[in-house]
Amino acid sequence: MSPFGRRLLVGLAVARYAIPVAAIAAAPALIPDDVGLLLLVRPGKEVILLAGGLTNTDATPGVAMSFLAYLPMMVAAVWVFFAVGRVWGPALEDGSAPELLTRVLPPDRVQRIHAVLEARGPTLAVLGRIAGLPPTVVAAAAGTSPIGTSRFLVADAIGAVAAFAMVFGIGFLLGDAYERGGVWLTVGGVVLVLAAYILVNRWLRDELGLDGA
Repeated sequence: MSPFGRRLLVGLAVARYAIPVAAIAAAPALIPDDVGLLLLVRPGKEVILLAGGLTNTDATPGVAMSFLAYLPMMVAAVWVFFAVGRVWGPALEDGSAPELLTRVLPPDRVQRIHAVLEARGPTLAVLGRIAGLPPTVVAAAAGTSPIGTSRFLVADAIGAVAAFAMVFGIGFLLGDAYERGGVWLTVGGVVLVLAAYILVNRWLRDELGLDGA
């Protein structure tokens, strides 16, 4: 890859982290009237949950537009990290990659996930999305591994869609619970959802051998 291409990859990778962080300051101004825009720049689980909860109101763009807003940062930008892994390879694992990359992709995490990818293959991309593993690190580690590009990208896309559907659906159910039963029913639902997510997250991490990842 040309020097310009390498610089472009580094810039895109850093932007993938910088934009969601910068969006935190804008969040109060975007909730609840511009949740779609917030989802575009900060598509975290909490924002997807909020978008799902507001589905029956005028404050959300709906399922289709919410999903389209989710794609740039959570799919396209994540695949940039797969390309980063392909280009820098071992340098990401031994810490000799450009400093900006080693800051967002700690070598020990890349090494750990690379080892699991060797054993589990693209399945990790699907389970990792559901378990809440950082998809950028998983993608970068996959790029350093022998996994075929199409196999990883298809698996990651399946995981991304499944993760979005799960979180958005839960948000929708919690929003419906609020309309039917009020705030306390919704609070109870949120507590149960968080507890279930933590348990599933821990179980999957134990199964994948990714404690501390």
